[in-house]
Amino acid sequence: MPKRVVVDANILVKWFIPEDYSEHAAALMNDHLHGVVTAVAPSYAILEFANTLRKYVARKLLSRSDAIDALKLLEKIEVEFISITFDFLREALKYAIKKSVTVYDAYYILLAKKYGAEMFTADEKLLRKLADKERNLKHIKNYPCNHLK
Repeated sequence: MPKRVVVDANILVKWFIPEDYSEHAAALMNDHLHGVVTAVAPSYAILEFANTLRKYVARKLLSRSDAIDALKLLEKIEVEFISITFDFLREALKYAIKKSVTVYDAYYILLAKKYGAEMFTADEKLLRKLADKERNLKHIKNYPCNHLK
């Protein structure tokens, strides 16, 4: 089984919308599609992803049909979306309170710890706060993308 890699919603968005570090996110998606890694995220990442698409449509940066197509494509990519449980959510809440981060971010981080996986994000604020304390938390710019060139 390929190693698991936790991705947050901003990485999922970068798979479909050109932004900073999209080439690194694309390399991760390519590795997922070729069985090198398994991309994992909590199930609520789908909602975060869809809401970001809605924001892009509202700002006229993305058409409605492109947003719907992106959601369809995300489904076909078959990210391993992990169901939310109250037990794990309690742990995420404790972590979020202790570290002063969102429960969303805490859940991603703890999911990575649970699987002994790296978690990739482009969330600069989260990285500034925790990167030196959480060895598994990585900036997407550090995901190798040279094999795509």
